[in-house]
Amino acid sequence: MRELTPGLIIGRVSILPKTRRWTRLPVDMPVRVLTSKGFSTTIVEGRGTELSEGGMVLYAGILLNPGDLLEVEFETPVHSRLPAVVRSRNGFCFGLEFITPLPS
Repeated sequence: MRELTPGLIIGRVSILPKTRRWTRLPVDMPVRVLTSKGFSTTIVEGRGTELSEGGMVLYAGILLNPGDLLEVEFETPVHSRLPAVVRSRNGFCFGLEFITPLPS
């Protein structure tokens, strides 16, 4: 940045390249998380806070790690489930990638 006159500063704006394939939409929606290990299935209530065609941000009280597979069930008039993989974790906040992107 450069100061031309006292109090007037001109700087450069850095434009970051777009790194996401799909636009994220803010949401606040209840979801159910289903995980399976062997013959045991665990179902946990959660909240989706961001949604895109390729994934979502999920808050749920369950221990998941990057690489874990699960299904997300949405409370819609016709219950729908999407398979997903955990891509990131920060406490009980998970970044999920849908294995099959949502239809456009």
